[in-house]
Amino acid sequence: MLWAAMAAAVCGCGRPDTAPRVVVYSSVDEPVARPVLEAFQSKTGIRVVLVTDAEAAKTVGLAARLEAERNNPQADVYWGNEPFHTINLARNGVLAEYASPAAADIPAKYKDSAGRWASCGLRLRVIGLAAGGEAARACAAVKGVADLARPELRGRTGMARPSAGTTGGHVAALYVAMGEAAARRLLESLRDNGIRLLGGNSQVVRYIAEGQLWAGLTDNDDVLNARRRGWKVEMMMPDQEGPGTLAVPTTVAMVAGCRRSENARRLIDYLLSAETEKRLVDAGFAHCSVRVEPRGVRLMSVDYNAVAAKLPYAVADALRILEGRR
Repeated sequence: MLWAAMAAAVCGCGRPDTAPRVVVYSSVDEPVARPVLEAFQSKTGIRVVLVTDAEAAKTVGLAARLEAERNNPQADVYWGNEPFHTINLARNGVLAEYASPAAADIPAKYKDSAGRWASCGLRLRVIGLAAGGEAARACAAVKGVADLARPELRGRTGMARPSAGTTGGHVAALYVAMGEAAARRLLESLRDNGIRLLGGNSQVVRYIAEGQLWAGLTDNDDVLNARRRGWKVEMMMPDQEGPGTLAVPTTVAMVAGCRRSENARRLIDYLLSAETEKRLVDAGFAHCSVRVEPRGVRLMSVDYNAVAAKLPYAVADALRILEGRR
């Protein structure tokens, strides 16, 4: 009994929780995540406890929370809206190995070789553009990220702060794809052209719809949500003649030392299924499947592991540049 108690203290699990429930930390937008989790709950009878965070901090905040709870994990599953923090969590021993059978048909580039995470649904980093009038004319020449530094757009462009959400991963991907020197020059040109740093991708789109901005970096689902509201915002896949558009897959993983591992496995199988992926695409959250190469869009060639390794440095460096600090 003494050895059992000591082992429980070391793993941080305490007594096994046999209640039919599972706790999910998720940075997937709640209006998208909740119906998926409710469908799983109805199908299995396992009650799902969903924990989210505010848009400006949800990916970073949940990753930090998982790190802080490493010795006493409260979550069973992490469902992330991007891969970069997930990869770093896996490297830091926060995530457990579980090779879900539902991930068998997912290409190797969209899952961890050790089985600590896998992807379901590709989101895209896009440029939102104003529709109509002088703003649309000024945006006509925008074909890629570098064009946000065009003089006719001075003071009329925006992006979320790189410390939040998918923007940090986008910045890190540019550092890896372009090299640090070229990426810095790009960010300096955006800063010198008066790009505005906002609290999230949805805020970028709202500012475009309101006429405060004419163009900005955001995610495909934010533009689609705006258009469903009747807002006049166009969406462009950037850099189709250059490095391509960054694809950002959602990720699913089991938390190491979780209390409800069997329920966690069942939920992971469900979240990685083709059925769930179709839900994400139909909801407009994901642009396309990880299982099939998308048509009509050229994707950036990305080593997600390299980008994740560069993430902390790239985010700090980008903030220094964009905020005009030395």
